[in-house]
Amino acid sequence: MTLPVPAGLEARVPSACSRFGLPEPGPFQLLAGDVGQRRYLRLRTWADATVVLVLYPEPSSPAQERWRRIGEALAREGLRVPALLDDDPASGTALVEDLGDRDLAADLREAAPEERARLLEEAEELLAPLRGMAPEAALLNPPFDAAFLAPELAPTRRWALEGDGARPLPPERAAEWEELAARLAREAADASRVGGPVPTHRDFHANNLMRTPEGALALIDFQDLRLGHPDYDPVSLRFERAGALVSSSGGDRSEAVLLQRAWKVLGTFEKMLALGREVYRPHRDAALRTIRERTRPNGPFAPLLAFLPG
Repeated sequence: MTLPVPAGLEARVPSACSRFGLPEPGPFQLLAGDVGQRRYLRLRTWADATVVLVLYPEPSSPAQERWRRIGEALAREGLRVPALLDDDPASGTALVEDLGDRDLAADLREAAPEERARLLEEAEELLAPLRGMAPEAALLNPPFDAAFLAPELAPTRRWALEGDGARPLPPERAAEWEELAARLAREAADASRVGGPVPTHRDFHANNLMRTPEGALALIDFQDLRLGHPDYDPVSLRFERAGALVSSSGGDRSEAVLLQRAWKVLGTFEKMLALGREVYRPHRDAALRTIRERTRPNGPFAPLLAFLPG
């Protein structure tokens, strides 16, 4: 999918093309990226191949360095990642391999129901080598502990519950929400009963797994990889953006990990919708459905259901 080119973005492209030895840019595609501030443009080389120009929001971005170092660590474990063709942190630009437009989400949409389970299992096979990567790469970001997870639900309160301030929670309800959100963060971060934390992609969902021309699955958007709960990545895969296609009744997953992720992305997608990015509506709806279906009626997080938007 391509997007309109934002005002001001085009000004950075000619100098980047000159820096990386690319032809003067003609029409180019702004690729649909993530919810962050990086932008991805598909450009043509002198050999008429395509490459992806990555524009970071500022020079010398820490995320750019993390992407490089974590990508190298993943590749050493045999995982397919986009090749870094050239890199200029001083200008906040990089040139990476173009893996095309096909992702696991497209595979799932087109697959018969009985084939979807096999596709998800194929994706989960990537987790073993990911968890075997050098631990120092996973330490480039702070771990998924309670202190990290607790603030992640602040955007959920702002965008999903309070409509960006249009309907503020009464003080008593706000206090109840904060208490429940803190408890959810503590439970979701507790990996002590499942062998301890492991390297975690953080956004291991179907749109971040690209189907390469040779048929393999490649990881993208991995710069936020960190140590976290072993269930975090499988939960993200099965119950986030694939949730519209995959039954949420299967799988022995941690309730707290699942619900923390679902409530977090609910806030993210509500914000995107408020900004006019309708492409995220199915993902918002899948998050709502996951929360409703996977919260045990008599469980510790059932009171959160009363906060769901109507």
